[in-house]
Amino acid sequence: MRRTKWATVAVAVIALGAAGCGTSDADAEGAAAPISTTPRPKGTGPLTKDIVRTDINTSAADAGIPANAPEWGRGFDDAPADSARSCSASFKGFGTEATRVDIDRHKTVVDELRERGWQQTRTAKERNDRGDRQINMSQAILKQRGWTVVATYRTFDENGVITLTAFEDACMKEKGADSGPVG
Repeated sequence: MRRTKWATVAVAVIALGAAGCGTSDADAEGAAAPISTTPRPKGTGPLTKDIVRTDINTSAADAGIPANAPEWGRGFDDAPADSARSCSASFKGFGTEATRVDIDRHKTVVDELRERGWQQTRTAKERNDRGDRQINMSQAILKQRGWTVVATYRTFDENGVITLTAFEDACMKEKGADSGPVG
């Protein structure tokens, strides 16, 4: 009987946590600040496209990357079933004057993905094409349970852009797209 009570309490706590009973602080102008989402628990089964999409979206949000290009992700979600894009989920966020996207945010989003169980396969490729000391392109590749995420940072004007594209490896192979979801 006692175990049953504790099991019931544990289920209730998990349900309340999943329901999002958290609060957020309001900023000086009265708008609610975004609530940070915690990384999902590690699992062992196959990843679904919805889980992967959630991982990349929450990683970007937790890294402070503006979600200001939603049509980019919808282009992958609405892709024809026989296309390589149907095997993928994607996020693109452009920096703004208020929230610049830079190499530090790129490193932060990669760390956020690693907190969610994504394993970086090698050191990020970084490039400086402008002759100054600033990195203007960085790309990290992460893998988890049959999926690959390509996290890319590029300078874009002064504010930068970060793109996270995830694709299911077996689906891409089935579609004959060895180079990734966009080509």
